[in-house]
Amino acid sequence: MKKTILYRLFGVGSVPKKLRPVLEREGIVALDEGIGGWFVTKHVNGPGKRYRHRTEGFSGCLVVTKARVLCYTNRKRQINISVEDPKIAKLYVDTPTEQMLCLSFESSDFREEWQGVIVFRFATDKALSFREALVAIGAQQGTAADKPRR
Repeated sequence: MKKTILYRLFGVGSVPKKLRPVLEREGIVALDEGIGGWFVTKHVNGPGKRYRHRTEGFSGCLVVTKARVLCYTNRKRQINISVEDPKIAKLYVDTPTEQMLCLSFESSDFREEWQGVIVFRFATDKALSFREALVAIGAQQGTAADKPRR
């Protein structure tokens, strides 16, 4: 896939330079940067936030190491979870096409006082590699929207 224009011009969507050596020491399993994608919220409520359906494009990076899953969008850290954390099982991974990876989760599983589904859609040639790596560390296949409500 082509890298985003923001990545090519300004490096938006790259792995932070200070973090790259740490990730390499952890053992990178899958990495892609300059990925275009969409951040989607569905009925998300939190302290001072309320989104019925919000969609926002981004340039980002996704990294799976032997120690963690890390996602940055527009230079902002969105996901940083250890593979040892039992919450990794509450992360859902889906590949609707060979070049589309969807990561989704119920926000209440990761933040108190929040509720609603958050989805990251990545347009990447490495979608199948990411899915394999994430399932191997305990992520569930499917989407959080399919999960039964509490």
